[in-house]
Amino acid sequence: MKKQTKRIISPQTLSFIIMMAACLIVFTILKPSYIQPDNLYTILMNSMLPAVLALSMGIVIAAGGFDLSIGHMAGFSALMCGFFLRDIGTGSRMAMLIAVMLGIILGILNGLMVTKLGISSFIVTLGMQFVLTGVRQWISGGDSYRASKTIKALTQSKVGSVPMLIIVSLLIIIIVGFIIQKTSFGRKIQFVGSNITASEYLGIPVRRYTFIAFVLSGGIAGIVGVLQFSKLTSATINIGDGWLFNSMTIAVFSSVIFGKFKAHGIVLVSILITMITVGINMLGVSASWTNLMLGIILIVSLLCGKYIDFGKLGKKGKGVENGC
Repeated sequence: MKKQTKRIISPQTLSFIIMMAACLIVFTILKPSYIQPDNLYTILMNSMLPAVLALSMGIVIAAGGFDLSIGHMAGFSALMCGFFLRDIGTGSRMAMLIAVMLGIILGILNGLMVTKLGISSFIVTLGMQFVLTGVRQWISGGDSYRASKTIKALTQSKVGSVPMLIIVSLLIIIIVGFIIQKTSFGRKIQFVGSNITASEYLGIPVRRYTFIAFVLSGGIAGIVGVLQFSKLTSATINIGDGWLFNSMTIAVFSSVIFGKFKAHGIVLVSILITMITVGINMLGVSASWTNLMLGIILIVSLLCGKYIDFGKLGKKGKGVENGC
């Protein structure tokens, strides 16, 4: 009997590393300043929060649903953090806590409508988008809000030479990744998303796990809203309007390539997309080309998911894949 070998890096992860290397080489040839340390640092910083927000979408996708409201939920939480800070007069920590709680409450509302009323997650979350657009106008009156020093320090301070934004983002990614990928709870969420009928036959409470997925999604969106408020130092009425498309592209691309929820896959996709976005901007090309590239990535990932079984790539040969 042949000895089984362990694969350190999966073919899917390796493919992302190759794409990132190719992207780095191409943009460096076209724009030599692309490889400067300051620019690479900017790419890393700009890829963190989109990756965290994509986790929110990834959890719902893993549970068999879709959440079109995560961008607006994050933006609403950011705006409400400023609202409670300035207009209500709460302290910075209380304002941040309330903002995250509002994200959780919105996730609960989405989850209840999907599980209790049986409405499609697509319809529910699309409707939530429009509700939040109106509510934020009504509450804020179109005002913008500035972050306090305490809130700014959440992402703009450093531990040694490492920015808090990176530390906080990686902590969230690691914790969520562990819960969804390594625990029985997380595996049940993914099993529900892959086969609802089989889950019901096995006695798994499908509605409960679907509901929890939306609650987690809302909570993460709330946290991202606070972090974005801290990073941008201000919140305007339209904050969060453009966050959905990016997070959806990241989550769908990762889900299609890896075949299931992978936190490190979401991070790799986020970095790759940020590299492309920054590269196009440095070339002085119209911003519309960035949207074109993101659209192409999303469409290609969906087509790959339809015609290519990436899951079999890691099973070829006699080795056992235990890598990333």
